[in-house]
Amino acid sequence: MACFSGGCATSYLVTVRYQWHNPDFAVDGGLGGYFQGEFDARAIFEFSIDAIWSLLTYHLPPVVAMAALAAFMIVLAAAVLGKGRGTPQARAVLVVFSFGIAIAIGAAVLGLYPLGNIRHAIYLGPIVFLAVGVAFHRTADVLSSLTRRRWSMPALLIMTGATALAGVGEVREGGPYQASEDVKSVLAVLKEEAREEDTVYFGWGAAPTAQFYLMEEGKPANYHYGTVGWCWRSLNACLREMTDLAFWPGGRIWFVTLHLPMAKLQTNMPAVSVEEVVSGGRPSLYLIEDAGALMNLHATVLVKDVETILTRQPSIRSTFDVHLSEDALIYSKAPCGAGDVRDTFFLHLDPADASDLPEHRRRHGFDNLDFRFNDSRGRWFRSAERCAALRELPGYDFVGIRTGQYNDEGPLWTGEFRFDG
Repeated sequence: MACFSGGCATSYLVTVRYQWHNPDFAVDGGLGGYFQGEFDARAIFEFSIDAIWSLLTYHLPPVVAMAALAAFMIVLAAAVLGKGRGTPQARAVLVVFSFGIAIAIGAAVLGLYPLGNIRHAIYLGPIVFLAVGVAFHRTADVLSSLTRRRWSMPALLIMTGATALAGVGEVREGGPYQASEDVKSVLAVLKEEAREEDTVYFGWGAAPTAQFYLMEEGKPANYHYGTVGWCWRSLNACLREMTDLAFWPGGRIWFVTLHLPMAKLQTNMPAVSVEEVVSGGRPSLYLIEDAGALMNLHATVLVKDVETILTRQPSIRSTFDVHLSEDALIYSKAPCGAGDVRDTFFLHLDPADASDLPEHRRRHGFDNLDFRFNDSRGRWFRSAERCAALRELPGYDFVGIRTGQYNDEGPLWTGEFRFDG
């Protein structure tokens, strides 16, 4: 009991506490894992029987699960009739099994944790296997005692052989070693057709497998792994992250994702041309020919009168013109090419009061807000004629701004201005 409780506590601390309050946790795998009826004895009993059967068939082939239930009934009947209680070890296994099942049913009835043929119940696997083995062994002993013949060993051998045969059949039918994600074919297409200026975006669900296969040869610089979650659940968030990573409007975007039908993608991207290059859903590969169309769909500059601001005399005139609004800087350049936004922008602020700086910047005496063009997270516009990005400023007062752009060889351009207050 101490080991079982310790295992539960460890599972909670390591994983379950992070999952429990996830809004998708209660429905992952379906509501069948929870009691949904009225709180009366009959409904709870029917749910318990169904949940136990689902649990057993999740871990065991159905024929073995049926034999296990029969064995449990024989062991229970023998205990009631006083036909032998078995060894202390066997009794301990069956008690822990009963205790664990009772807790699991109680949690499912109260809506705290699911029980049934879902992966959330895999934690019960060890005690299920032990209890089934003990039940088979005790059944053989009981039958030997009743018939007064020593055939427990042959019975165990028969049960073991039947279990093995049933298991082999289930393995061959279920194919647990088949490739559930054919990412190799997707990577082959990308290697053949994706250009250096294209953006390749692996949705969060497809990223781990791609990362595994790209580990040896290395991930190309234009390949990106999504971070926002399942794209079939949060498609707009994926599209926005993809847009932020896309380097240039003239380029193309390759979108690798799981479980996302073409129809849903088209619905969420009106007026954007999409081609399904690799179909099947595990994963699918979509090609967005015009990255600029997707950028225009998701780009939103947060300054309402940005066009008016850009017609004014800039605060800094250099490779990029820098305009100061009330609470942001707007960087603009016309004409603008891909190379103009490739390198990092630096932005250093001199505060009116050094105590306003974040604690880690106070010893430096200025704030460092360096950024890359795509870091503006939707607050930008790009075309062959002009590119503009907005960088919000902190709320404290500052007396000077130094900004520019640099690469590994040093500054590319710089500019600064100072003002009161």
